[in-house]
Amino acid sequence: MQNQPLTLDLLPQAVDLWNRTLGDLFPMRPELMASNLWNEPSFDPEGSRAILAGGRMVALVAVKRRQHPMHTLPADQQGWISALVVDPAFQGKGVGSALLRDALTHLGRYAAEPVALGSDPGHFFPGIPLDCRRALDWFARRGAQLGALECDLANTEMATYEHPEAARRAFAREPGIIYRPMAPGEEEAALAFMRRAFPGRWAWELERHLAGGGLREDVMLALENSAIVGFARIAGPWSRHFSPGIYWAPRFQGPHGSLGPIGVAPEARGRGIGLALLSASLAELRDRGVRSAVIDWTQLVRFYGIAGFRPWMWYVRATMPAGGGG
Repeated sequence: MQNQPLTLDLLPQAVDLWNRTLGDLFPMRPELMASNLWNEPSFDPEGSRAILAGGRMVALVAVKRRQHPMHTLPADQQGWISALVVDPAFQGKGVGSALLRDALTHLGRYAAEPVALGSDPGHFFPGIPLDCRRALDWFARRGAQLGALECDLANTEMATYEHPEAARRAFAREPGIIYRPMAPGEEEAALAFMRRAFPGRWAWELERHLAGGGLREDVMLALENSAIVGFARIAGPWSRHFSPGIYWAPRFQGPHGSLGPIGVAPEARGRGIGLALLSASLAELRDRGVRSAVIDWTQLVRFYGIAGFRPWMWYVRATMPAGGGG
């Protein structure tokens, strides 16, 4: 078997490996893999490896680490294993263990501690998918520290979405709040709002979205007296970039969309603005022709349940010490 860097020219083989291993649950597309790996600034081409047998890829590990001024991410988020995929015919032969050990050793050289399994910038998963129970047990046996459960929620009846009664009451309580997509010229105000109200990953992701040519109209705003008090990100088939909620769109029938993240400024909370913004954003998706939608990476099952969303996929957050193991 040949161990070599996971380079972009191997993209077709990497997609084929992924789909014959995980494709039933997580159907991979070349554009998505390229976007989340080689086009993601945190991707580590030195630490990411592919195993080939007879010229065919049978395993890969995708590694990311902080390599650029990701100043809005917490300082302890330094290294990630974005994906570790082994062909079923090569599982149980030590291939995955060797790749994991080498990835952890590599990240240890950069003091990337702890190493998160998933949840990386441009992540495929927020953690280990609970439906991949064998993988969860496999990582646990190799020293992974398992943490909180996270959830993707789905609504497959977006074509007939109507504001729930609780949202209608929220609209009525605050008639002066306007909910609409971002307008031309509001980019800097939106970024300033995010840096003040959400100075972390969400602010950084909006910076990347706008700098990379993402559509303004994929950002919903809540405005009070022309000042931004809330935001939400939406996406669909029209979007120029992948949003996590549309990663696995091939599993749904018809045009598929996503919502998230969504947030309200601390000083404006407790007034129902979040629920109203949620419902206004979902109505916007409906009006753009979306028939199903996913809200990714959340623990707020009851809140989003008000709008008809139900648990679809569960994940377990997990970390491992850098420098070895596996």
